[in-house]
Amino acid sequence: MVDWGERLRGDPTVLAGAPSGALHEVLDEVAAAFDRRPWPPLVEVGSDRPIQVIGDSHGDYPAVHAALSFARRGDPPDRFIGLGDYVDRATRSQPDPKALPSGSVWNAAYLLSWTAHAPDEVILLRGNHEATRQLPVPGPTLLRELRRAYPAEEALGLWERLVGLLERLPLAARTEHGVFLAHGGIPPAGRLDPAGWNSGDLELLEGLLWGDPDLDYEDRSVGHPYTVEEFAAFLRAIGCRAMIKGHAPGHSGRAIYGGTLLTVHTSDLFATHGEGGVLLAEIPPLGRFRELDDVVLRAWGGTTWTRRPIRGLVRGAAATEPGSSRAERVLSGSGA
Repeated sequence: MVDWGERLRGDPTVLAGAPSGALHEVLDEVAAAFDRRPWPPLVEVGSDRPIQVIGDSHGDYPAVHAALSFARRGDPPDRFIGLGDYVDRATRSQPDPKALPSGSVWNAAYLLSWTAHAPDEVILLRGNHEATRQLPVPGPTLLRELRRAYPAEEALGLWERLVGLLERLPLAARTEHGVFLAHGGIPPAGRLDPAGWNSGDLELLEGLLWGDPDLDYEDRSVGHPYTVEEFAAFLRAIGCRAMIKGHAPGHSGRAIYGGTLLTVHTSDLFATHGEGGVLLAEIPPLGRFRELDDVVLRAWGGTTWTRRPIRGLVRGAAATEPGSSRAERVLSGSGA
């Protein structure tokens, strides 16, 4: 008997050409795992080993497979956290290309299978593309990709199952040594305490999944900008010193807000945005996280992950960014 989950965890392409029953089998295993151990809105993550963080992948399963393989190269493996947006846009290189007609399907199934199999080691957060039934996104492609991969009469049912599982993922994570991780932003005023978070709270979802720092903000008809003052107040409220996010790609690979907010994207769709590259961020196993200078940033070159500097961390370089001097004053507690 074929164990499709085990095969998929070894190779995200094994579902290509397989019957729909194979995907259903994988989703059955994921649903059973989520029933046994539901995800809380905020996941607390241990700091006893390195944590590898991927940003938006949008169906780029070759890059995601390379990142997860890198994280699991040792014994014990590094922890692995996804910042959301695993589906839609079906990369590589341009939206919805014929080369990867169902990239979102294989990417989401692969990652869901892994988090069900190793929930303490593989943690997937939700992005705005995992909340399409609550806060719709423009131009989703997942259903179209499913219709390419399976008989049309089966695609909608598979879409409902896949989306339903993605909606059960947590909203954010906090590491033991003080790094906050979420797809886009911070919660709205009045919801800074994670003890009161509810995954059905649309205002909370809008802040965490659709929010942008004001340096990257664009009006998408959903989501709000947050200032360095609001960001600093939130970090203090939850006992964190820095944040790693995805979503807006304009500063991918660069730290802003006085070197406390880093954006990463792990998809070649965004390889030319910000500082460029298909990126992976490693948080080391420190007793207490000091600053983003502790993070190791790597870029995927097709065969290896190559270390590269995080832009914006050198104080002189940061001072050339709009608002950076103000950010340094605010985050150091010396006022605006």
